[in-house]
Amino acid sequence: MSVSERPVRIGVIGIGFGQRAHVPAFSATAGCEVVTLCASSHERAAKVAAQLRVPAATGDWHELVADPDIDALAIATPPALQTTIAAAALRSGKAVFCEKPLATTTGEAESLVELARQFGAANMLDFELPEIAAWRRAKAVLDDGGIGRLRHIAVNWYVETYASRMGLDSWKNDPARGGGTLNGFVSHVFHYVEWFAGEIDSVSAQLSGSPEQGPAGDALVVAVLRLASGVPVAVTVSTNAFLGSGHRVAFYGDDGTLVLENATADYATGFRLYMGTRDIGALEELEVAVSGTAQAVSDGRVPLVASLASRFVEWVRHGVPARPDFADGLRVQRLIAAAQRSNDVGGWVHGPF
Repeated sequence: MSVSERPVRIGVIGIGFGQRAHVPAFSATAGCEVVTLCASSHERAAKVAAQLRVPAATGDWHELVADPDIDALAIATPPALQTTIAAAALRSGKAVFCEKPLATTTGEAESLVELARQFGAANMLDFELPEIAAWRRAKAVLDDGGIGRLRHIAVNWYVETYASRMGLDSWKNDPARGGGTLNGFVSHVFHYVEWFAGEIDSVSAQLSGSPEQGPAGDALVVAVLRLASGVPVAVTVSTNAFLGSGHRVAFYGDDGTLVLENATADYATGFRLYMGTRDIGALEELEVAVSGTAQAVSDGRVPLVASLASRFVEWVRHGVPARPDFADGLRVQRLIAAAQRSNDVGGWVHGPF
């Protein structure tokens, strides 16, 4: 039976975000089933698999890559390992769903894009913020000219991550291993700024570590982006901001202002959308319809990942390409590299990227 006639069989690698989001998201997606869960040991994988009712477990990701009964892998591991697993999976003919950032270097990301093309494999990357209902409503307003010609954009994202709060010696705090603020948070910003408003053609960035991290860290990223349209974007992101104000994206136009704002701990479902025009003279909240699925889950990221998972499964089953894909991940990887280079040289870095 071909994959278009039966459920797509998914193996999930990683029991951090993998168990919190990938397994429930793919389990809720029509046309697929999660058949195996992989962790760093069989014991850890088996315990979580039993809790999540996943039929099989393993402590060796090579087994999933080699298993002819598995059609696709969803990978939620540190970026350095993700790159290795994804490359092996693509060479084995499997479809791959990855977390961001796609890799730790631009060269690695380029290699994954080429492998996906060479083997004709479905490939997607979990840039899930544009799946939020309020974000889609905001984009529709912008696309319809609801605030007139865009003048500038301001992004402010102040949170304290668990890894930062606990001072963990973890890849999540280490830019060299694919962690840190630039890789983990500003990667989202690069992706959604282009999704909202078009291509970035210049980057100026300054990265600052916390006292614990030292000069090699990037707990605070302050950047200015310039779009190909000429619109400037001011970006400030911190991951060690105790009682931080959350995530705010403001669009300022000739005729109005549009604001996405989330001060809650759930960065997925906490967004509210406000709009003000010259006629109104103040920001007013816009009503946004939220699906029953989004309201019912404990982790707001699950329905967003499920939205991406449904497109990924459709690609695997019927060959319908979808986005965000590895090419989008490579684009963001190049912008990450540009920001790092800007910090190193102390000035603007210009595209094309």
